[in-house]
Amino acid sequence: MNWKEQLDKAVATVRDAAESDRARQIADQAKATASSLLDRAKAGAIGAAQTFVEANRDPSALEVKFLHAQLTVVSPADGLTITRPQEGSLVIDDGQGNGLVVNAAADPAFIVDRIGQVTQISGNTYDLGAEDSVNLVVTKF
Repeated sequence: MNWKEQLDKAVATVRDAAESDRARQIADQAKATASSLLDRAKAGAIGAAQTFVEANRDPSALEVKFLHAQLTVVSPADGLTITRPQEGSLVIDDGQGNGLVVNAAADPAFIVDRIGQVTQISGNTYDLGAEDSVNLVVTKF
């Protein structure tokens, strides 16, 4: 089997896995976890540290550690990008014009700017876009 056939086979396998019932189940669980965190953060029921710990329990959450920044994106959606446009900074973009700019070089790291419709739910929890429990960003600095 040549490299092209191997690549096509690998792509087909990944596509099948992404469309599987288990993948859908994980995505549904991630959205439920994000909704729960969103509700409790709004109500002030949990503190910043507890929010971060709970967000990291979700197996489908995306975790990023860069310099002094620790970020968890609960229920990450298609089109989400995390880039490093310059030294010491991160940009989290949902592909719909909403995002966060993080100064990860500072100690402690901090959110420099919110772009588009970003709602700060609590001290360390942000929802990118409409409050839909998708791309819920939890920070730990």
